[in-house]
Amino acid sequence: MKIVIKIILLTGVLAYIVFAICTLSRDEEQRVCSGVEILLLDSTDNDYVNTRYIQGLLEQTKIPTEGVALKDIDIKNIENHIRKSPYIDSVICYYTPDNLMCIRISTRKPIIHVMPDNGESFYMDANGNVIPTNVFLLDVCLATGNISKQYAKEKLLDIATFINNNSPWNKDIQQIHVKDEKHIELIPLSGDHVIILGEPKDIADKMQRLSTFYKEGLDKAGWNKYKSINLNYADQVVCTKRNKK
Repeated sequence: MKIVIKIILLTGVLAYIVFAICTLSRDEEQRVCSGVEILLLDSTDNDYVNTRYIQGLLEQTKIPTEGVALKDIDIKNIENHIRKSPYIDSVICYYTPDNLMCIRISTRKPIIHVMPDNGESFYMDANGNVIPTNVFLLDVCLATGNISKQYAKEKLLDIATFINNNSPWNKDIQQIHVKDEKHIELIPLSGDHVIILGEPKDIADKMQRLSTFYKEGLDKAGWNKYKSINLNYADQVVCTKRNKK
């Protein structure tokens, strides 16, 4: 008798599950998009990408959304189109319980503005993605001189990342200048001198030596005493005095 009761109960549970799945499936097919919500995860840092810009990208797809059954909206196509923008790092489209289609956007974050002697200027993020400069102007470290996109990605990004992530360099170093592949200079805001970095390697060690020299040397000798500070020699800081007028 107990076995019969268990079978009846199990059959009832299975029947309920099948009924619930069928009901939810019908409800899912009947859901209609009530609107589009755009979520910019880092809009306070990168306001060059705003809601209007994303709406423009959405309109370019010519995919109808509001008032359309959710099952008929090609959200993968929408994601792929928005992702093609050089300013977009990632995009995810999903539906909310109240039938809104949310577009969640993360933008690329430029850390260096490259202005080569020969070539079009561009921004670059920490992953080496090239970002056009034609629609916005950001206060990031400037790189000038003999620079290719490959050299910027393989060599300058490490310098720019270090500067960007370390205080006080992220406020003091305003420019990286490349004379050639083994001769890089930094232009600071403080003092009237050039920092000769040399080859683009051992950045942390070189900047630590510079920091110590700033505290123990320039603070005492004066910030305008030298025209150049050379960090290209191991365990040394070599300075060239400014000619007296």
